[in-house]
Amino acid sequence: MVGKLNVETTGLLVSIIVPAYNVEEYIEKCLTSILDQTYQNIEVIVVDDGSTDNTRQLIDKISNLDNRVCKIYKKNAGVSAARNSGIEISTGDYLVFVDADDFIAHDYVEYMLSLIENTNSEFCLSKRCYTKKDEKQTENEYIEKLQPEDATAMLLSPDVIVGCWNKIFKRSLIVNNNIWFSTTLFYGEGLTFITTVAQISNSVGVGNRKVYYYRRNNEASATTKFDIEKLYNGEKALNNIKNKLIINSPKINAMFNLHLCLFCLGALVKIKSNRVEKKYSQDYKKWKSYVRRNTFKLIFNQRISIYRKSLLIGGSISPSLMVKLDAIRRDRISAKSVSN
Repeated sequence: MVGKLNVETTGLLVSIIVPAYNVEEYIEKCLTSILDQTYQNIEVIVVDDGSTDNTRQLIDKISNLDNRVCKIYKKNAGVSAARNSGIEISTGDYLVFVDADDFIAHDYVEYMLSLIENTNSEFCLSKRCYTKKDEKQTENEYIEKLQPEDATAMLLSPDVIVGCWNKIFKRSLIVNNNIWFSTTLFYGEGLTFITTVAQISNSVGVGNRKVYYYRRNNEASATTKFDIEKLYNGEKALNNIKNKLIINSPKINAMFNLHLCLFCLGALVKIKSNRVEKKYSQDYKKWKSYVRRNTFKLIFNQRISIYRKSLLIGGSISPSLMVKLDAIRRDRISAKSVSN
C-alpha cells in the first residue's frame, strides 16, 4: 500500500487532461472517478473535441458541481490536438492523461505521485491496468527505477500497453523540451510521445499496481472498421520513432524491430480478416516479407518471450491461422472487458 506522502509531495498540483469526443455513455463515469481521488489537489481539464452527442451537456453538468473542472470546447481536430490544448492551459506540476471512455481507481493520483516520490523520476507509469471484469489487484507490488535506455526499450516492447494514459509526466519536462502530440498522426501518436519523453527523462519510475480501468469491449468490432490509412499511419509513426531515436542501442533496436514486426503481423491479420488482400496486394506482400525476414533474427533474442516468438513463427508460416486465433482473442476480450 502507498504510505503517507511527504509534505512536499502533497503540495503538488496535478493536471488531469481528458480529451472527449462523442462519449456520452462514458464521460460521467470517467469524470466522477477523477474527482473522487484520495489526492484532491488536482485540476481537471476536459477538452470536448466537437462532440455531436450529449457529451458537452454532461461535461457542463459535472463542471457546475466542482470548480476543479476546466472546460474547453473546440471544433473537431483529433485527440492529439485536444491533448495539446489541455497541456497549453494546464498549470499543474505534473500531467496525467485519461481517455474519456476509461476511468481510474480512487488512489490513481496518489499512487502515481508515490512513484515520483520513491524514484525521484520525471516520468512514471504502472505496467499493469484493469482490462477485465472483476479483475483482482496485483498481489506482489514493486517499484523500480529505470534509466532512459531501459525504459524506452520497455515501452517499445509488448510489456506495456501503448498509450499516454496510466502514466504521469513532469509538466516542465514536456513544455521546456517542446514535446507535443503529433497532429499529423492519428495512430501511434501516444507511443511517439511516451518514447520521446522516456529518452529525455532523468529516469523513469515503474510500478505494477492496477489503478487504471481500460475498456477493451470494442475489440470485437475491429474488423468491421477496417481503414488502410490507419495502417499506413501506424507504420509512419513507427518509422518516425526509429528515425528520431535519441538513444540508439542494441536493446532499443531489438524491441523496436519486435514492435514493428508485430505491427506488420497485425496488419496482415486485418487485411485477411477483411478479405482485401487483392486490393492491397503490394502492402500485404511488403508486410508479410518483413515479418518473415525479421522473425528469424528475433527468435534468437533472449529478451523476447516464447509466446511472442510463437506468434511471429505462426504468422510467418500461416497468416490465415493467425486470423482465426485473433478472432477468438477479440471475442474473449470483448466478453471480459471492463464495463462498469
